[in-house]
Amino acid sequence: MSHRILFPVFLTLFSLSCVAEQVRIYTTTTDGTKRMEFSVQKSSRSKLSRHITLQPTTTYQEMDGFGYAITYSAAYNLLKMAEADRRTFLTRTFSRTVGYGVSYVRISIGCSDFSSTEYSLCDTPGLENFRLHSDETQYVIPILKEILAINPDLKIMAAPWTCPKWMKVKSLSERVGYDSWTSGSLNPNHYQTYADYFVRFVQAFAAEGIPIYAVTPQNEPLNKGNCASLYMPWAEEAAFVNKLAPAFAHAGITTKIYCFDHNYNYDNISSQQDYPIQFYNALDPDMDGRELVVGSAWHDYGGSVTELDDINQKAPDKEVIFTETSIGTWNDGRNLSSRLLTDMKNLVYNTVTRKSKAVMVWNFMLDLNRGPNLDGGCQTCYGAVDIDQNDYHTLTYNSHYYVMAHASLAAMPGARRIGFSVSNAPSDVSCVAFQNPDGSYGAIIFNQGGSSVQMSMGASSAAYARFTVPAKSIVTVVLGGEEEKDVRLGANVIPPTEQSGTYRGTIATQQLESLSQNFIDNPEQWHIAPDFFWWDDTDSSLIFLPIDGSYEVEVDKVARTLLCSPVLAEEGLSVFICGPANSVGCPFFYPGSATLPQNAIAMAQMEPGLFQRTLVAGEQLNDAAVDFGFFLSSDLSTPFSGKTTAEHHLVYDQTLGSSLFGLGKGYSGHADGHIYKRQNNRHLDPGSLWTAVVDLREGLAGAPVYVKEWEEPTGIESLSQSDCSVEETGIYDLSGRRVSSVRKGIYIRDGRKVAIK
Repeated sequence: MSHRILFPVFLTLFSLSCVAEQVRIYTTTTDGTKRMEFSVQKSSRSKLSRHITLQPTTTYQEMDGFGYAITYSAAYNLLKMAEADRRTFLTRTFSRTVGYGVSYVRISIGCSDFSSTEYSLCDTPGLENFRLHSDETQYVIPILKEILAINPDLKIMAAPWTCPKWMKVKSLSERVGYDSWTSGSLNPNHYQTYADYFVRFVQAFAAEGIPIYAVTPQNEPLNKGNCASLYMPWAEEAAFVNKLAPAFAHAGITTKIYCFDHNYNYDNISSQQDYPIQFYNALDPDMDGRELVVGSAWHDYGGSVTELDDINQKAPDKEVIFTETSIGTWNDGRNLSSRLLTDMKNLVYNTVTRKSKAVMVWNFMLDLNRGPNLDGGCQTCYGAVDIDQNDYHTLTYNSHYYVMAHASLAAMPGARRIGFSVSNAPSDVSCVAFQNPDGSYGAIIFNQGGSSVQMSMGASSAAYARFTVPAKSIVTVVLGGEEEKDVRLGANVIPPTEQSGTYRGTIATQQLESLSQNFIDNPEQWHIAPDFFWWDDTDSSLIFLPIDGSYEVEVDKVARTLLCSPVLAEEGLSVFICGPANSVGCPFFYPGSATLPQNAIAMAQMEPGLFQRTLVAGEQLNDAAVDFGFFLSSDLSTPFSGKTTAEHHLVYDQTLGSSLFGLGKGYSGHADGHIYKRQNNRHLDPGSLWTAVVDLREGLAGAPVYVKEWEEPTGIESLSQSDCSVEETGIYDLSGRRVSSVRKGIYIRDGRKVAIK
């Protein structure tokens, strides 16, 4: 009897142990051919000879996260981007669900060398004059709020570059006022006042809904030469923190305090060797808030990371974190081939394996001129990402971006670094592994060798991740965790692409077909291609609008876009719209760019011969320079002209379109056959939709073209042909012309769209 009871239980347990786990793999190579290339697969029951055996019972430090500095300069550049571009970029970077999950940022308390000017938060003596500067209120805080909306668990660290000048003295041996942003010492008479200044800073950001997770008393306390700086040796920093920690505690603030925040070599000042240890020893053992002083922070502009071994040995109960490094002209910072593996090894592997709970790099985003920046600060730094200031759209991703993204994918906040052993791997392959709070395992594997390596990884025999580590590459592998859902549209499964969060596939569908879907929960937050789909509130399905055919569909969960284009038959009429630059698969003019065939996209055919494409102002339409044309070929070899002598020419129809636009004829600065904006004093509202229509129902010569404001459907009434009497009710096609006969399609009746099946 007992065997009959236990046997099915045994089968159940065995079958559960055989359930395959999801494996997510992200790959970046130094030659740039793979940049966060994504793939998802199921785990295997068999491992390879080159294998990483994870050891989750061997644990080390808990991780806080990885990230970038949000300086004024970074925020300035981000806010110059189109809103949709910025939202997509920040979502891909910071989202834990559809992005890379970057979870830590660093900001300045007052100015840094990447601010608009030198300032503190209380430039007039007396804390009653404390107030946030416009750098915070207009730039840094708005960006932090956008990031927090994407990742509410974001940790934020803050550090001052200088105290207010009225708190400075030349030195503790010369206690005279020091009216300079650069260097000087904090007057001991103001230790308590400066501690209260920190309290006000944390409270001011909390009032904005922005929690400050940690602070350091001073950025680079041994650097007297920065454009904004304060000299604070260990004895002075300890004396100040003896006031700061109690001030936090008495205000109910639990923000962590890390000391030092400077280089491994202590800037070669002999009296400052072992700065953190001397600092800890100088703290008041009985002060309130002592528990808030948790560890030390580090930069790598001088010395060796092995200094962390010494600090950990002397203060094993204290944390270490890495808070700043930069790339620039001095270290070939924009060259991925020379920086990628070096930065992964130095910034992540060498610090995390030495107990670091967090790693951050310097500027998140700078422009191609390495700015904006201040005189006296770094004039040679690059950002983790560089943006072209000519268009505030084109991004260049540097090594620091990829290194932080790879690390964030492997170790979410709260992850525990774990042990592992490696079988038969080449010496050029290195690894660091984590177990995440959701039970998944993440590992960063980087291969400095010249040959690709096939490997597997797992913690048990039940599920192995199998993957390839290309030559000169970084690979992040995540085994287990929440399963990624299939993206479904009607009866079609849309497969994932090599870009995480993006899915692309081909569907065959009919006009007015109702397509169920499982990826849009709030259509107001999505851009749904309005020429192709209409959202049906009754059942959250999508009504397909163009004529029957095969269509390529792209779902981007990061950008929250649903795009669609027809799969073109070898024969048949098609019209393409093209602008001088590429933006989300649609035309967008940027000064100085050229019209390129890869920018051409097919318009939607709403009925035979009637083509349209809807564009978003600020995303595909640049208000300052509208310029796009129409073609009969995707390679742009057969353009439409605006000249009536041409075989294929268009005529702008102002009775149907907006008089705001015109059709160029090749003179007065307007390209032949291109749509331009006639009224430069009238601006397109950002986010407004404009529909370009080409009507070829009467032929290719003299065909009407126009641009009209998109009309949002209030509902599509479904009718049969027998319900419609053209003579009695008046039925119009989508271009606004009355029709003499009714076939299947979308029409206008009594001012409303109707679907006639």
